[in-house]
This record gives sequence, C-alpha cells and structure tokens, in this order.
Amino acid sequence: MVEKRRIRIFGAGVRGAVIADLLRWHYADTYDIDGFYDDGKPQGSRSHFDFPVLGPVVRGLDEMPGSGVEAFLALGTYRSWRSCQVWAALSKAGVQFPNLFAPSVRISPSAKLGTGGFFMDGAYVGAFANVGHLFGAHAGAIVEHHATIGDNVLLGSAVAIAGGAGVASHCFIGTNCTILPEVQIGRGTLVGAGSVVSRDLPGGIIATGSPAKRRRAVGADDEVPHGASLSEVEGLFAC
Repeated sequence: MVEKRRIRIFGAGVRGAVIADLLRWHYADTYDIDGFYDDGKPQGSRSHFDFPVLGPVVRGLDEMPGSGVEAFLALGTYRSWRSCQVWAALSKAGVQFPNLFAPSVRISPSAKLGTGGFFMDGAYVGAFANVGHLFGAHAGAIVEHHATIGDNVLLGSAVAIAGGAGVASHCFIGTNCTILPEVQIGRGTLVGAGSVVSRDLPGGIIATGSPAKRRRAVGADDEVPHGASLSEVEGLFAC
C-alpha cells in the first residue's frame, strides 16, 4: 500500500473550501489534509469538512519548511498578492506545491505548467501553451495552443483564450470571456464577465464589453493586485 502524502491549505475561505472538496473528492487515495492556515479564524477551531485551523499564515511559513508536507495556496482572489509572497518564501525553502486536476481536465503533453494551480472539470490547455505558477481554471476554461499565461492568473468558468494570445501575470479573466487569437492583456488587468477581447489591453485596468474597452484603472477594492501590493510581488516568480 502506497503511503498517502500530506498537504496543508493556506486559506480557509471560499477557495479553501473548493480546494479541500477537490482533494477529498478526487485525491482521497493520494493526500491526507492536515488542515488550514488562516488569519481570520482562531487556531484550534474547525473549518471546512471539520479540518482544523492550524494557525495564521505566518505560522505556516515557520512550520512548513523541512516538514515534508506539501502546500496549496487558496487565500482567495483579493489576497492573491499574499499568495505570491507565501509561494516565493516556501518555494525557496523547498516546499512542494502540487497542481490539482479534476478528472475531465485535458492537458496537452507539449504544454508547460507552473506549480500550485487548480484545474476544474472540463478545463483544457492546448499544444505548446505556457502557463505560470498559481494558475486557476474554473470549469470549462480553455487555453488554446501557443497561448501564454503569466503567474497568479485566474480564469472564470467557460473562459476561452485563443491560440497565440497572452495574459500577463496577476490578471483575472471573468466568466465566459473570449480572448481572440494573438491578443495580449497587460499585467494586473481584470476583464469583466462575458467580455470579448478583440484587441490588446494595457495593464492595470478594468475592461468590459464586446469588444472589451477600458472602463477605469483598478483600485483597492478590485480582485487583482495593484499599486503597492503589485510592487511587492515584482520579481517573486524569478526564484
């Protein structure tokens, strides 16, 4: 009998629940979940599926190196900048971050994937696509051939990124968006649900519509890193 691996989840919010459910549902023979690190819940309390809260995120940073336990970052969209910091610190310390796949996911053998990503049912990554670290693809999201996706990018359900398109790091592409071939989206941009991106978009904006147009600059209440938080994660993924 193969001994199961142990994993701890950073973040006990909505995304933490989704990841714990995915692990219990499709990885029950592979992983034992030790519990969650979370800043908003008391240490020793019980969280999703009755797993314990092990302490705040800083405790995880202290305890994970050398433990032999794997980690998954699920701090949520609004704190994705913090996930980048935790990923960089723990990666340097040798902690492993798995990619998690629902059974119906299809990944081309020529595609390149980073670490710490989740791929929900029906997600697809095509030939020679290049996907960065801390990627999230909700149900039915498609990344076509030769597309390039940066680090810390989240795709909503049924997003379609066409061949040769590019999405820079720290972007959030909303549900049912379409990005046409060769179009490039700049760093830290949020594209609203149902938009069609037919021409390049700069970084640091919110864009919506068909064709997608700039509505305003991203701000503190938006679901992508900006300003000081974006500056803090510069260069982290080079480690």
